[in-house]
Amino acid sequence: MQSLFRNRHVWLFVGVYGMSLGVLVAGGRPLGDVIGALLILGVLLPLVALAACRGMPTPAPSTQWRNREAWTMFGLLGWIALFLSVKGPLLAALLPADPDPRLQEAINTLLKLGAFVAVPAAVLWSRGQRWDLAGRPVASRQRLWICFIVVAFAGFAVQYLLGSQFRKLLGGDYADRHLALGAALCFLWMSIEAGVVEEFFFRWYLQSRLAAWTKSQVSAVILGALLFGLAHAPGIVLRGAGGVEGLGDSPSIGTTLAYVVATQGVAGLTFGVLWSRTRSFVLVVALHGFIDALSNTASFMDTWGF
Repeated sequence: MQSLFRNRHVWLFVGVYGMSLGVLVAGGRPLGDVIGALLILGVLLPLVALAACRGMPTPAPSTQWRNREAWTMFGLLGWIALFLSVKGPLLAALLPADPDPRLQEAINTLLKLGAFVAVPAAVLWSRGQRWDLAGRPVASRQRLWICFIVVAFAGFAVQYLLGSQFRKLLGGDYADRHLALGAALCFLWMSIEAGVVEEFFFRWYLQSRLAAWTKSQVSAVILGALLFGLAHAPGIVLRGAGGVEGLGDSPSIGTTLAYVVATQGVAGLTFGVLWSRTRSFVLVVALHGFIDALSNTASFMDTWGF
């Protein structure tokens, strides 16, 4: 615990979060909403993840940092920033004027798989990067199952108590529909669309290399969570997602950055903790898919007609 508070990246996160909190409150965001997100996403769920991993063997360190890797890492971060900036116009160019929502979702997922998985994998392969750079899981399959169940139950409880989209499923509108099938397929879809896409780049690659660069798993979790949060900003600024997030149709860049740090940034801590303690790509992908499916099953069923 003492070393945690001596870590400069922890204080960097605290400072950035504090500024984000100030921006959101000054902009009229209820203080209770922001603090609630911090306590649940940034404190409760990471602590549950740590507890679920208690007693697991410590994974081997990631492969050592090589000086020339800096160009690769920052280059790939630049590539992701560029992709997120142009994804909206690119998607529009690939779709007809009035696209079927199912086609739009499929093309969007393929674009993300290409940008976040295929391109980084090709770059790493071309530069001779070892595929075991992140290390391998050392816990047993049964132990990883226990970890999944514990964290998944915590995520379910949060959504049951606070998730408006999850509560929507409990209403009468979905009572006579194929809810179990829709939920199962949504879980599979989100495991690919969000789980594989984001966990491959942000945890398997980026957090692993940040750990090797800083020689600290704590620093890697913190920095990875910040970058994970910031990656959600272009969707709000450039693709009109601010209305969905309650920020209005045209939020300022400052408000957007503050919001993604205070929400997705703190949410990234849970997956970062799980990755640092387990090195199980399957685990973080499945948990990411499950937690995202809890809040997306209703819209998934509406889109795909279940």
